[in-house]
Amino acid sequence: MTLSHTTSVSPRRSNNFLHADRPSLDELRRSSTKWLNGGSSNGSNLFRIGSSLARRATSMTPAPSRSTPHPRASLQETRTTKIRAKPSFDGRSRIRQENGNTGTDIYDSAHVVAQQDRDPSSGMQSTLTVLYCAYLSVVAREFRRRIILVDRVKNGIEYKNVFDGREAIDTLADIIGNTQRRDIALRLGRALGAQRFFHDVNYESRLVDTFTEIYQFYDDNDYFGTSSSDSSVIVSTTGTEDSIEATTPEYDSSMEQQQHQQQQPSTLPNGVFTDLTYCYVPTCVGKKPCYSHTCPKRERLHKRPDSIDARLARSTTHAYLRQQEQQLWSNTAPPYIAATVSSSERKRQETIFELVYTEENFVKDLEYIHDMWIQPLQERDIIPESRRETFINKVFCNIMAIHQVNHRFLSALRVLQEENPIVAQIGDVVLDFVMQLEPFLLYGARQHEAKYMLDQERVNNKKFAVFAEETERDPSSYRLELDGYLSKPTARLGRYTLFLDAILKHTPPDNPDRINIPKATDIIKQFLTRVNEENGKAKNRFDLERIDQKLLFKSDKVDLKLLEQDRVLVKQVKLCKNPNADAPPNYLVLLFDHYLVMTKVKMINRQERYVVKRRPIPLELLEVSLPAAPRRSSSILPSMSHANRADPSAVPNRQTAGKATFPIVFQHIGRRGTNTSLTLYAPALPILKPWVEQIRIQQSLRSKREPVFAMIPAVQEHRFLDDVRINHIVTFNNGQQYVLATDAGVYVGHTGRSSKPHKILAVDRVAQVQVLEEAQLLLILADKTLYEYSLDVVNNKPEEQAAGRPIQSHVPHFHVGSSLGRKLVCIPRVTTPLNTNITLFEPSRPNQMERNKRFLGKIVKKSSSSSSSSPSDIHLKKFKECYIPSEAWALELSQSQMLITCPRGIIMVDLRSNQTQQMLNPDDRSLSFITEREKDESRLNIRAPMKHIAVFRAVRGDHFVCYDEFGFYIDGRGNRNHRNFKIEFEGSPEAYAFAYPYVVAFEPNFIEIRNVVTGALEQIIRGRDIRCLNNGHKTEKPFIYGVMGDPSQPTFQYIFQLQPLFTN
Repeated sequence: MTLSHTTSVSPRRSNNFLHADRPSLDELRRSSTKWLNGGSSNGSNLFRIGSSLARRATSMTPAPSRSTPHPRASLQETRTTKIRAKPSFDGRSRIRQENGNTGTDIYDSAHVVAQQDRDPSSGMQSTLTVLYCAYLSVVAREFRRRIILVDRVKNGIEYKNVFDGREAIDTLADIIGNTQRRDIALRLGRALGAQRFFHDVNYESRLVDTFTEIYQFYDDNDYFGTSSSDSSVIVSTTGTEDSIEATTPEYDSSMEQQQHQQQQPSTLPNGVFTDLTYCYVPTCVGKKPCYSHTCPKRERLHKRPDSIDARLARSTTHAYLRQQEQQLWSNTAPPYIAATVSSSERKRQETIFELVYTEENFVKDLEYIHDMWIQPLQERDIIPESRRETFINKVFCNIMAIHQVNHRFLSALRVLQEENPIVAQIGDVVLDFVMQLEPFLLYGARQHEAKYMLDQERVNNKKFAVFAEETERDPSSYRLELDGYLSKPTARLGRYTLFLDAILKHTPPDNPDRINIPKATDIIKQFLTRVNEENGKAKNRFDLERIDQKLLFKSDKVDLKLLEQDRVLVKQVKLCKNPNADAPPNYLVLLFDHYLVMTKVKMINRQERYVVKRRPIPLELLEVSLPAAPRRSSSILPSMSHANRADPSAVPNRQTAGKATFPIVFQHIGRRGTNTSLTLYAPALPILKPWVEQIRIQQSLRSKREPVFAMIPAVQEHRFLDDVRINHIVTFNNGQQYVLATDAGVYVGHTGRSSKPHKILAVDRVAQVQVLEEAQLLLILADKTLYEYSLDVVNNKPEEQAAGRPIQSHVPHFHVGSSLGRKLVCIPRVTTPLNTNITLFEPSRPNQMERNKRFLGKIVKKSSSSSSSSPSDIHLKKFKECYIPSEAWALELSQSQMLITCPRGIIMVDLRSNQTQQMLNPDDRSLSFITEREKDESRLNIRAPMKHIAVFRAVRGDHFVCYDEFGFYIDGRGNRNHRNFKIEFEGSPEAYAFAYPYVVAFEPNFIEIRNVVTGALEQIIRGRDIRCLNNGHKTEKPFIYGVMGDPSQPTFQYIFQLQPLFTN
């Protein structure tokens, strides 16, 4: 039904609309620049500037009999003009002064908003956006941008992504610039609703200025998908006199060979709202109407009696037609009965009668769905046979099962009416009915998927689209589309409680309904709760399936495991990367219960895809913030208008004269995020605050999950200040004592948080320590010199310390391990940057070692002078020497080989034959992501960054390799095992620990714990300056130690142990 005050036209250019008094665009620019730079201008010049801006932005062939939209309307509905202005200019006061208008602002239905672009090189550059509110497409686009969608409950049913009538009117009044004229905003909103822009959730109410009615957009399925494309062309002109440049959409060159974008046809309303158009009389100036009988400023035009608003105050056409058939109980009951009942009983009978006839209408609606939709679709060749049944089952689900239940209920109600015009009680019948509501549960859970499939079929199947249009125009449809009929079962379920509460209110105290109706109401409410829960679960599952199908990774694909049973899509929102308030939202941000994903919606090969623009951020590594000050555009020209030629409803108020965008900053902590942030913008702050809250909630929930490792103090807390670097820790005496290496010396203590460490050696810059209990040796690497001490120094005081024996200088690190049945000490020495000599030592005094075995596991004590050992007879004996033509970064021993980490990866040296080979098979193409990179580094002859590599033996007999940012399996020959399995660490690990089935990766900002069977990120421990002190690999006890900045007192360091909370 076409609104009488809205004209739907197709704008087109005309050759006879130009008048001699209209300046050209170049003249307009020169005049406006001169005026802004302080040149003389009178009111008529300003009038010409404002009117020309509006006319250039919106033009329409004038109609002789009605007030017309502004001349020269074209598809260019919104125009942006960039001009150079003085930074200190006050546009609002200047406009008032030059127009002799001191009390009110200039008003017009074409709003001119200046938006500031902060360009230091060009002073201040501003963008003038002309918003012509008479165009429904312009208002619709702006309304969609500003309105905030939330979840609300109506009649017990939860609706997603909706807004209420009060919010809609507030937003529309703000758009047209006059918050006092809510009547115009209401009519404008109803004009948008008439073109299927939004609808009442029950399809029964038009837009009403109340918070009790809620509405949703027709394209709700695209809420986190592609939005309606803009139909306007935005033209940008710079501050020169000659150039006119058209702005083009952002083009992603990286997708050039992968995608073919297609602009979707606009689904925005299209038409002219004549109450906000200009008067066609050129001399119509000011607030008062001119001589024209159809001047838009005449109040009586807004209250014309022939308006459809007078006939249909709030009901839709469907509801209005149904109301014509409505009857009252008092009109159907015998007059003598209706006259004798009390007022309370009359109300009770009227409510029961309304319940019956609305139930009859509901049953008829279900029969209409079967007769006019299901049966023709089954019998006719409208949908291909291969998917016909699937479509019918998905869209209509078990709606006929609901029909059977409600038909029985209706028959029982009719029996009550036939027995007696005054229904004595109804509770027993209702109680029997509510026990059969199970079909509503399944139907409510499938609604979201049904709506999506229906919309897709309309778009992709022309036969179905024609059939749907013809059926919806049939008189039997009562002017209601299929979506409205499909929403009736859940809406009907929510209304039963309203009827029953109204009946109970007027029921006498001694009536059995006083007992039965509350029971029935409670059962219905329980079903409503279950319907909402199942609907939420089904919608979440369906959305996850859609997202999983449409996600497209350009690189660094991450398995988000979206189809896991407990996965949840928490929120989704469209945001802008451009702070310009008029920029369309080009980023789709998805918040799951474990990751945040930022995408762009693109059409690739006619398929909608969500292209991931940033690597997904684990919530544990996400930091989000809302900067305090929003970026607000300047108000250089708050109202460059047509000299008061339109209705006062178009006055831009002070709050909307300068549009603002509100930023939200996402930061990805770790190597993948490189500690950089991304700032996106939303048109309203209330859109962002729930987002931040939900992120905090999800992060809190994940932190409360059962951890894999617990962090416990390994050394007395608040003992070491942060200016003393702690480098290494080892345990001895069956793990009961430890030796700690720091830049301030060597400390010894008992394990546990209560034991206080004490210094035993005052040696500077101790980088590494090691205890050889069998040989009663203590090895210390201090200032790149390796010393050996007798183990009895652990009982000394610093002033009593004996001098250690130097073993070797220029030692970057050393390693103690077992190989060939011997305890060996591997000591590298870098002779040149490309050469390293590695000397292997073994403890001496083999004859004494058997006698010392009885002291293993005991605290070393000072013995008598007759049995004491001096450093001179405790030493290491050279066992073997090796050479590699590279720098050695780390060493490790196996049963017969030495593994050397160097710029070429890991080289294995056979200690029996001195033969060398690469640990990874270079011929294995599945390892090319490692081997090719190492070849490139070698070919370029550049100094490669230090690699952090660790190899752990897995339970299944293969080896798990941590290779910088990757984790994967290899077999004994260096070939990759489980080729589809690879872990990509989020951080930049500097050390690794292994406790099957988990690998622990240490990086300065967090500890990353992953499952080596599934690859899942199981736990993240955040911290500051985190380092691994001992990974527990091939040590006396598999204790994992680390150090970080103390979370409670930042001036101290916190030495911790990662204690497993699982059993192998």
